[in-house]
Amino acid sequence: MKSEQIRKEWSKFWEDKTRNHKQLSPAPLVPQGDKTSLFTVAGMQQLVPYLSGKPHEDGTRLYNIQKCVRTPDIDEIGDERHLTMFEMMWNWSLGDYFKKESITWSVEFLHNVCKIPLEKIWATIFLWNKDLGLEEDKEARKILNECGISDSRIRAMEENWWGPAGEVGPCGPDCEFYVDRWEEFGKDDWLLDENDRYTEIWNNVFMEFYKNQDKSFTPLPAQNVDTGMGLERLVMILQWQKTIFETDLFEWIIKVIENQTWLKYPPYTVDEDKLNKEEKWITRRFRIITDHIRWSLFLISDGVLPSNEWRWYVLRRLIRRAFYNMYLLNKDIDYKKTVKEIYKAVEEKYGQFRTNLQNNETLSDIIITEMEKFERTISKWLKLLEEIIKTIEDVNSDTIEWEVIFKLYDTYGFPFELTKEIAEEKELKVDEKWFKKYMQEAKNKSKANAKWVFSRWIDWAKYLDWIKPTEFVWYDNLELENPKLLKEIEIDWQKIYVFNKTPFYAEWGWQTADTWEIELDDGTVVKVQDVKKVAGVYLHFVE
Repeated sequence: MKSEQIRKEWSKFWEDKTRNHKQLSPAPLVPQGDKTSLFTVAGMQQLVPYLSGKPHEDGTRLYNIQKCVRTPDIDEIGDERHLTMFEMMWNWSLGDYFKKESITWSVEFLHNVCKIPLEKIWATIFLWNKDLGLEEDKEARKILNECGISDSRIRAMEENWWGPAGEVGPCGPDCEFYVDRWEEFGKDDWLLDENDRYTEIWNNVFMEFYKNQDKSFTPLPAQNVDTGMGLERLVMILQWQKTIFETDLFEWIIKVIENQTWLKYPPYTVDEDKLNKEEKWITRRFRIITDHIRWSLFLISDGVLPSNEWRWYVLRRLIRRAFYNMYLLNKDIDYKKTVKEIYKAVEEKYGQFRTNLQNNETLSDIIITEMEKFERTISKWLKLLEEIIKTIEDVNSDTIEWEVIFKLYDTYGFPFELTKEIAEEKELKVDEKWFKKYMQEAKNKSKANAKWVFSRWIDWAKYLDWIKPTEFVWYDNLELENPKLLKEIEIDWQKIYVFNKTPFYAEWGWQTADTWEIELDDGTVVKVQDVKKVAGVYLHFVE
């Protein structure tokens, strides 16, 4: 079954009158109104208030397919299973149906719609835990039995418990579904953590308790269901592929890289466990480029641009890492054409579902511009790194010192993570602890010195383009009506806010600026270190 058909079947299944769910618009990769999260990591992020009891305008039964991000997985990209961005197929019940319907419908979708044989569907449930004071989820076991999943294919596990997100809050047991991928994928030993034959595919979380401050559990008056299934994993299983990268979601991107590098992606012709060292090396490069360019296009389409701070730095790191792996595969690669062709492949596969990707070649242009900047430093960096490695080997050392790492980062603009990755390929260590310590000290010094940032020659026009002069309201009202945060700027770790109006006096002549605190709409309190004025626009330097 092609990925497009799976998407259609997902919508058809939940919108059927017997289940009567409404489709929830997917959230962008950048959380809206949440300054604490880098990216959207789960579909339930936009539903937190509603899972806590607030009525949702679309009702109590919802579903969607949501783009999600896992930044800790960046260094793992290149193996057969990790992605930095993936899509999760979600369905929710907000105080409506509960375990019986949720489990039954999950089995129906996997068996009746996806045509996975019932005997190949396995499950895990919550096991009794004395610390929680709760017993095994016998209700879930009974429902699974009624669906045709025998006790021999059910395992009770202590870790089958979700939440709460903090010390207190909604939580409950979960039921995870696995697919037995037949003999060629491993032994029939039901070792979930060690055997890829059993692939976790769907998790149903049953929020039926509230954890109190005294660590006791109280049944919730309105019980919720929050489920999630990985689209890429489901496609992999239904297309009978060993890895997600051989599915129709990625094959055309890989074809582009093959055409541009004049290399073959080995797993198409050889079982992965039989690849030689060179083939494994090539496979890893292909997957890094595929994953990173794909995610970069989605990030840019959601408004993120490459820079040196926060989520913008993650994008810069992705683009540079993708470029470096292209360079390794073929030093003469036409990376501009490669990026353009990858964009076309992504647009073809996702455009009808993600309209901000359609007819938008600006996305690929932004990636190319960032790669052009990086290209100018890479040859210089590689030459310097070769000299560093030779010096280390001459003195029989196995570690690159933090001063050297910082020079690569500060002078040549090379990401620490990339330096670390290359060093590990050369079987060298990096002095990561002292590098991070020095970076934190530099960051603290920069944040404490807003005047130093402002005194530097900075083209403020590029930051304040189209920003109207700030309305200064004196001290008449410290709780402004309808204030708007027009711009958030970050320069050398210094954060700067621009509002449409302000009661803060800006430094002028011999008079110093006001300093105090600002409480944002989301409850975040920031301290104003200094206020400067540029062309009538007030710059609030905050920490």
